[in-house]
Amino acid sequence: MMVHTVANAFSRTVFGDPISGTLERVQYWYMPLVVLLGFVIAMHRGEHVWADMFFTRFPAAAKRYVAASASIVCAAVCILTVAYSFDHAQHNRDIELTAGLTDIAAWPLTYLVPITFALFAVQYVRLGWKQVHDKDIDDSGSTFAVSPESDQAADTEKAR
Repeated sequence: MMVHTVANAFSRTVFGDPISGTLERVQYWYMPLVVLLGFVIAMHRGEHVWADMFFTRFPAAAKRYVAASASIVCAAVCILTVAYSFDHAQHNRDIELTAGLTDIAAWPLTYLVPITFALFAVQYVRLGWKQVHDKDIDDSGSTFAVSPESDQAADTEKAR
């Protein structure tokens, strides 16, 4: 994406002739790939953001069930998104959606949305299973979380 964009800017500036369809390829092909696959990879690696303000107020015995319930609700929302976005992708294929006013096909990438959210649903179900069965669950389900009242967070930041 970067090489294509820089080559387009260079060609436009130096030769006065931009590369045709650069904006459309970036907007309809590169960005969805980078963003949606990046979300799945971040979730797989556990590098997503946890908001624990609500979760930390539950008793320790209930935390695992609250976390697992939240994960299952997220999985259900992902499944609903899969159903909606798949129908939308089918429609885009039927009309042969193109990128802007060009003849660059944009419809194939619309199938990436249901695929991504199906992967999210699987990841959330697995996370919920882990949260219910893991005896050592902390406030976020993450091995890197610290409690807000702990000085360990400040010490970690000072060490960095």
